[in-house]
Amino acid sequence: MLNSEFLKYGVANLDGISAIHLDGDFDSVVKLLQGQVTSDCLLVSNSLGQPSSLCDEKGFILCNFDIIFSHDKWLIIINESSKDIFLNEITKFLPFYKVACVVLDAKIYGISRKKDGHIMPNECVILENDQLLLSTIVNLGPKHNLESINQVNWSINRKIMGDHLINIKNQGQFRPHELGQDKNRVSFSKGCFKGQEIIARMEYLGKVKKETRLIIHSGEKEISKFTVIGETHEYQGKYFSSCLGKKEQFF
Repeated sequence: MLNSEFLKYGVANLDGISAIHLDGDFDSVVKLLQGQVTSDCLLVSNSLGQPSSLCDEKGFILCNFDIIFSHDKWLIIINESSKDIFLNEITKFLPFYKVACVVLDAKIYGISRKKDGHIMPNECVILENDQLLLSTIVNLGPKHNLESINQVNWSINRKIMGDHLINIKNQGQFRPHELGQDKNRVSFSKGCFKGQEIIARMEYLGKVKKETRLIIHSGEKEISKFTVIGETHEYQGKYFSSCLGKKEQFF
């Protein structure tokens, strides 16, 4: 895997991350989500979550988050700065499905494991490849044998996995294909969702002129050469950015 030497394995306490409980009948929550988010929620289980997004009618990403089903609850795991964006978009549809949104008082943890690592009860896998498995867990107890990593390590691991998340400053500026989110956050087989028509057109008929890659900078001045998506993270004197540009810009 590209840049795999920077991977860190262990558990990170994810400060600034909220859990929104979609409180309602199981099938009603699924129907609500299926019509709004980009991923296929029918694939979520007790041990398998998914990264997802909300888009506007023109296919521009409003916010990113993870969806898990944990402790018999549908949960949206989202950055606190984007929480209100999600709530404002989803609230208008809640009465039609008899679902309520409740922000939980919970601690969220991110776990980075080698692919063959043992999965704990209530741990939900979010992303995986041949080498790495990323998962989240709510209210992790004290009885575990995981090393501690920091939140920066967790965020860099996601970038190495090709999961380039927007922040609130990027709201409504980019479509999934520009950020590579069509690969891990969008289902093209589940049916309609907000922005689906334009996103599907880009998948089957469009030609993407720009792409997003993880760029590791040796100094802060180099960052200004690129359009940076989300946050830049500093680790061991290097700067890790998700950078959007024309393909030839990366060579």
